[in-house]
Amino acid sequence: MKDPLAAIPLRPPDVEVRQDSTGHLHLKRQGRTTWLQRMLRQDYSRKVQLDEFGSLYYGLVDGQRSLREIVGTLMEKSGRDRKEVEEGVVVFTKQLMLKHLLQLQVAA
Repeated sequence: MKDPLAAIPLRPPDVEVRQDSTGHLHLKRQGRTTWLQRMLRQDYSRKVQLDEFGSLYYGLVDGQRSLREIVGTLMEKSGRDRKEVEEGVVVFTKQLMLKHLLQLQVAA
């Protein structure tokens, strides 16, 4: 793939998104548990609280927009330069993917 920003980010179906009173998003992905772990109330879910920029980014993930389109919107809303926003989007996307809170759809 020549342009990594052409990929389309997707929200996995097992990720819950909640917004708090400040507008920040909280992501929660249920971990796999056995009935015994559930009975003992052992919680293996992953929880992440996003900051303002992360919430704005994740709010733009709709399964239609490419990372490049998200970068453009983030540049307009944040007033930051292209290089800074692109680097932030790539790093943040990777972090969310490692936590299984985001998937990428790559065009053939």
